[in-house]
Amino acid sequence: MARLVKLSGEMAVSPRRKYSPRLPREQRREQLLDAALALITAHGYGGASMEAVAREADIAKTVVYDAFGNRHGLLKALLEREQDRVLSAIAEAMPTPPLSGDPGELLTAGFSGVLEAVRANPDTWRLILLPADGTPQGVRAEVNRHRARILRQLEPMVQWGAPRLGLGHLDHELAAEAILALVENAARLTLTQPRRYPPERIARFSADLLAGVAPGGPGTQM
Repeated sequence: MARLVKLSGEMAVSPRRKYSPRLPREQRREQLLDAALALITAHGYGGASMEAVAREADIAKTVVYDAFGNRHGLLKALLEREQDRVLSAIAEAMPTPPLSGDPGELLTAGFSGVLEAVRANPDTWRLILLPADGTPQGVRAEVNRHRARILRQLEPMVQWGAPRLGLGHLDHELAAEAILALVENAARLTLTQPRRYPPERIARFSADLLAGVAPGGPGTQM
């Protein structure tokens, strides 16, 4: 209903604020999560209140509460969505067993795939790799849990590839840690200095680094 406002002794009708059009529930949830992500990117977690998300999405605050219950529910849903996106990008970039081909080429292609995903969705990766001010304590625990999952996927790949590069003596667990740390740092460089460190530059470096470490260089078959 329109609001009545008293002006100079008369009652005038003040039009109610118009919000964005009604959307299907799932589409609305995605819109609200996008709004929360934009606010966190710009202002840190403290900027992503329920009221701020409603303003960003141009809808009534009650809609945000109906969708997520409270701020904890909103942030939990956002983190789950963004981690799924990151894990999906990594899974797409990683070769799937049974493995075959040149380990060096597979590693370089994987690097390139991940970094292209970072460049395509920087806010998603920034949330995971560059924690904003006021990051809830549980967020880092979730990120570390998924990081451990990626390490478990990397280890058998290292175990397969190392002997083929003349590195059969390599500690597979530490090598997987080193590879993941290199990928994480490369992704941070892509986020913070994209022009200076484009994905193709980092991919070339990873190939050169592997060539320097492996006795026979990439492509050596044992």
